[in-house]
Formats: sequence, structure tokens, C-alpha cells
Amino acid sequence: MASVFVFVLTYFALGLDLAFCAVLAALASATAPASTVMTIRQTGAKGDFVETLLQIVALDDVVSLVAYSIAISIALAGSGNRGSSFETIIKPILANLFVLALGGFFGFLLKLLFRKRSTDNRLIVSLATLFAFCGVCALLGVSPLLGCMSMGMVYINFTGDDLLFAQLASFSPPILLLFFVRSGLCFDLGALFSASPDGSGSLLTIGILYFFARIIGKYAGAWLGCRTAGLSQPVCRCLGLALIPQAGVSIGLAALCARTLGGGIGSDLYTIIMASSVLYELIGPGCAKLALYLSHSYTPAPKPEHRTAAVPELAPNS
Repeated sequence: MASVFVFVLTYFALGLDLAFCAVLAALASATAPASTVMTIRQTGAKGDFVETLLQIVALDDVVSLVAYSIAISIALAGSGNRGSSFETIIKPILANLFVLALGGFFGFLLKLLFRKRSTDNRLIVSLATLFAFCGVCALLGVSPLLGCMSMGMVYINFTGDDLLFAQLASFSPPILLLFFVRSGLCFDLGALFSASPDGSGSLLTIGILYFFARIIGKYAGAWLGCRTAGLSQPVCRCLGLALIPQAGVSIGLAALCARTLGGGIGSDLYTIIMASSVLYELIGPGCAKLALYLSHSYTPAPKPEHRTAAVPELAPNS
């Protein structure tokens, strides 16, 4: 629904280029899992709402990656970079299926390599497997993002091992920091005030409208999905609030789009996603925490009472 709202706004209401609208709509479906997971850890939230939220956040990114593959094919076909229907439609679908299968194979391979390994060796083997998979994807010219999700999905369902996630989570902060610093270095703040793709306005206007359209779409889609699935009222009311954060996957895809498309469309998309991600990360964790509170997934710790020391009574003068 977030993608639908953004596409209707940009293509039908604003009349922007089809390639630009398709890619921006695909990126709108992504949700930042890191913000949501950290908020859950901070509050210690538990329950059905948390379980549903974690699964939806993961599924959001899968949908976004598949939608991005379709949208970037449309954009390349519209720009004349690809001519045949096989190149524009069939090849991206086959590439996604291949990456999913390859990631699943590496996930099963990781399970086999972990037999009788110490904690330190597990970290070394897991990183080596991840780098090897990304290297194979680089040689084949495909994005490793969807395959990495497939790798983790296969591994956890075969082993049920939560320890690996904790190990990688302790290793990842410096890499995440480098990723965001590098992304910020490529963000041109002045580009927000440049003309839009059709020359009718500024990118700042499109970015603000995108910001609100995605929020409305996320909430509407979450509410509609929960009602269709017959979930409880607290989940229906609060799930949309917890899906507002957007950063990692969308920024990575926007950077990939800028390299793939190049020119004005690629840089404009990257500028809008970067600017909106800053806003989403400012309000997103707060909205996620509010959703956890309203769904009764956690109870805030009571504030300590400030008691004054008792003053001993003085004996009356004799």
C-alpha cells in the first residue's frame, strides 16, 4: 500500500516520469529492521504483537527487493538501455530466483561448516561465508541483498541457532557506521532545492509529499492486512506505527539505483531517499516505541519515588 500511495501521488498527481515513479514506489515499501529491533530490545517488549512485527519487517524488505528489481527493469527499458522483453522482464525474475537459491545453498553450507566449531571460529567461518557469497554475486553482476536474506532464513530454520545472530550483531556496528558515513558523504543537501524531474517544482516538495504518502500507505496497508488476517484490535491499530522507520535497505537500493541509472534520475532518487530517511529515523523509533506501548507489549518502569527523610520528633522542654 505504501508503494501504491507513492506511485499514485508521483505519477498521477504530480505527473512525474514513469521510471522515476516506479523506482521510488518500490523503495517506499522497505522498512528499517534495525530501528525496530533496537526499540524492542530497549523496552524488553514481548508478545504476539512483537512476533508479528518482526516477521512483517523482514517480509517488507523481501517485497522491496523484488519490487526494486522489477522497477529498475522498467526504468532501464524506458531509458532505452535494454530492448528485448527477455532482458527487461524475464532476466530479472530469473536472477532473483537464482540469488534466492544460491543464498539458500550458502545457508545450508554454513550449517555444515559449523559442526564442532568454537565461538571464535564460528564468527570467522560465518564472515568468510558471507564474503564468499557476496564475491560470487559480484562476479555474476547481481545484488547479494536478497540472497543474504535467503541465507539467514535457511540457516535459522535448519538450526534454530540464535547465537550466530548475537555474534554478528556484536561485529556489525563499525560496518554499519561506515555505511552511513559513506552514504552521507554522497548526499548533496543543495540538490533538494533543484528542479524536479519534470521541472515543475523542487525535490524538497516531492520529498515532503513522499514522506507523508509513505506513512499513510504503511498505516493503511498494515491495518488492511491485519483486518484481512483476523488479528486482534491492538495489532490492527498499532502495527502501522511500528513500520515507519526507513533507512538501511532503502539507502542501499537508492545508491545502487544511482549507479545503475546514472544521470539526473538516479541522483534525484538518492537525494529524496536520503533526506526522507533522516526524517524517518528521527520519528520512527519513537513511533515504534509508542506502538509497543499501545499494544501492551511492554510496561514502562515506574519512576522512583523521592522520599524525604523522616525528621525525629524533639522532646518537649521540661
